[in-house]
Amino acid sequence: MFGGRAYVLFPPDEGRRPPPAVRYAVGSLLTLVYLAREDPGAVVTTIPPVPLGLIALAWARLRGVPCALDSHPGAFGKQGDRVSARLLPVHKYLVRHADVTLVTAESWVETVREWGGRGLVVHEAPGSWESLERAPREAGGRPRVLLVSRFAGDEPVEEAVKAAALVPEIDFLVTGRTEDLPSELARCAPSNVSFVGFLPAARYKRLVAEADVVVALTTEPTSVMRCAYEAVYARKPLLISDWPLCRELFPFALAVSNDSASIAEGLRRAVSSLPALENHVDEALALQVGRWRSQFAALASALGQSQPSKAHRPDTA
Repeated sequence: MFGGRAYVLFPPDEGRRPPPAVRYAVGSLLTLVYLAREDPGAVVTTIPPVPLGLIALAWARLRGVPCALDSHPGAFGKQGDRVSARLLPVHKYLVRHADVTLVTAESWVETVREWGGRGLVVHEAPGSWESLERAPREAGGRPRVLLVSRFAGDEPVEEAVKAAALVPEIDFLVTGRTEDLPSELARCAPSNVSFVGFLPAARYKRLVAEADVVVALTTEPTSVMRCAYEAVYARKPLLISDWPLCRELFPFALAVSNDSASIAEGLRRAVSSLPALENHVDEALALQVGRWRSQFAALASALGQSQPSKAHRPDTA
């Protein structure tokens, strides 16, 4: 974004991820060191975690540069985020003092306005997905479906795994850190389900390329799943939760309710109509790229960035 780069501390690494308190304390210190070293011309910080916004805002005001909050629905206490719910007064303070708050939906723009801030709907940038090589499907091979998950509170993974049992002819791959996988779910999963763990970027992209269908499900009506955007950028057929916002953003995807029967029926429809779905991937991509360009222009205007600059995005995992 604006010629900057993402800065991520403590990426989820199975077996070596420190406890949250340690992660946030050390991450805050290292973020300050990074900001002091790089001296960015603008700061865009992801929330949650809410405390990171205080560091970003303080630095931006000290240096006299713009500060934007990338506030996910969890930052407003949704998606089962109880920590952010308790920190809503802090989030409100940040919203009032940041230059702009990036959100997923117009309803959150209105909330930000009520809090005294400026909201802007901004979604996922293209990244390198458009150059991803689509892996050809083996003739006569079993259909492969990829459910992108973090085992978060707003993800109906259990219902999706139950759905997989109803379509045994499909290979069903599920991402997510294995230590966050409920033991009962792992024990009861049917044989056509594979829990592949939290994947490095290259391996994740390869699985997306190899998938016939990408599944992105949420129980939160205002959530815009990053993996759904990635599927469109990768030109892959997509199955989404049937929320108005999801249908608006992904009009070429198949929409299902978050119950096992509906998900299973959606999987059958997706697999049986793959050629038709694949005929629309370029149209879906063009629509999404056009939306991003419009959102990018609005963000550039909000931050006073008319051309690529030194802006960076500090983040912490």
